[in-house]
Amino acid sequence: METPYIVIIATGSEITAGRSVDTNSGWIANQLFELGWKVKKFIALPDDPELILSELQNLKDLAKTKPVLAIMTGGLGPTEDDYTLETVLKLNGKKSYSVEKAKIRLTRVYESRGKQYSDILPTVLRQTHVPEDCKILDNNVGIAVGFVEPLGVDSYLVCMPGVPSEMKDMFTRRLTPELKRLYPRENLVQKTKWLWNIGESLYQKDFVEKNRESLFSDVEWGVTANRGYIKCIFQSNYSEKLERIVNELEKQYPKIISDDVFAYVHEELISKKLTIAVGESCTGGLLGKKLTDSPGSSTYFVGGFLTYSNEMKESLLGVSHNILSQFGAVSLETASSMANGIFEKTKADYCISITGIAGPDGGTESKPVGTVWIGLKTPDGQVQTHSYIFPGNREGIRENASNTALFLLYQSLKQRNI
Repeated sequence: METPYIVIIATGSEITAGRSVDTNSGWIANQLFELGWKVKKFIALPDDPELILSELQNLKDLAKTKPVLAIMTGGLGPTEDDYTLETVLKLNGKKSYSVEKAKIRLTRVYESRGKQYSDILPTVLRQTHVPEDCKILDNNVGIAVGFVEPLGVDSYLVCMPGVPSEMKDMFTRRLTPELKRLYPRENLVQKTKWLWNIGESLYQKDFVEKNRESLFSDVEWGVTANRGYIKCIFQSNYSEKLERIVNELEKQYPKIISDDVFAYVHEELISKKLTIAVGESCTGGLLGKKLTDSPGSSTYFVGGFLTYSNEMKESLLGVSHNILSQFGAVSLETASSMANGIFEKTKADYCISITGIAGPDGGTESKPVGTVWIGLKTPDGQVQTHSYIFPGNREGIRENASNTALFLLYQSLKQRNI
């Protein structure tokens, strides 16, 4: 079977009117690229059932000549302008039915609000309906059920909610295994590496352009920018070409290169039976959240302290008043003292402290907004401190700081294995 012609469709008048930015399509395309499939086209459509039906009919006609995979987000909600189900039923001349599991979930939501099943409006109940004889994609985050509907021979239409959290969970947990079963991936080998605190433009100029002729023949590459790091993806039919690229990348960026930090930290802490605790100021618990996002994190995560005020840094973590008054809350000395205080309270193998200025106010000439100190106490009792000035707004600075703290932990865990 040949690989599919992939089209991503985002529906919603708020998108076509410019009131909302479609982030789903880019995310899906990136996930598909990493899985070994390339997207051919993006389409954005308003909440117009006739226009949506016309585009889907075009794809159904195309499916007569080649395998087509259309992934559509949006239009599965409870409001009158959600037309996805209605349109798909017309496209294939089908009827719908209510998925019992989703109906029970919806009923429980209503019961938790003191209402009964009879109170559920028909438009709300519609979220539990899918076309007959389709492949169901369960929604573990919300109510609206996703589904995979045939378009032709080896051709399918995937419909998922437009809410990003619901769509991402459904794509990862439900759709990805189904796609792997349905379609061969292009005959490609893939390598992915992360580079920290370097921009896309500089990476492309200093690495890709510099080595384009010597390393990148018969190689496709992509780069995805994240807060604190970029994800560098390479694909080729020749694994030896990718090995050469990765070797050169490690040689050029030995101190800032990594694999998937989040997965590695999770797996390594569990396998080595190590524990970790955190103390956060400017990140407000974001580091603790990232450490506990993966199931099984309770085996290593001891707990955390949110110490925004100097008084809390003193009372909870034992940072001395003299250190705070002499060096300030955002300083090497405070970050180090916080890390030691976390250890005294928890006895965790690893202790990470973060203190900084996330903005938009609070910066000075010597400590501008974005200044962050990270302390890392390792199992050997040593405390490392690192200073950064992160760019961006408040959200970006907090994401940068928490992600970078995990990278420092990654480096320490890697060093233990050398």
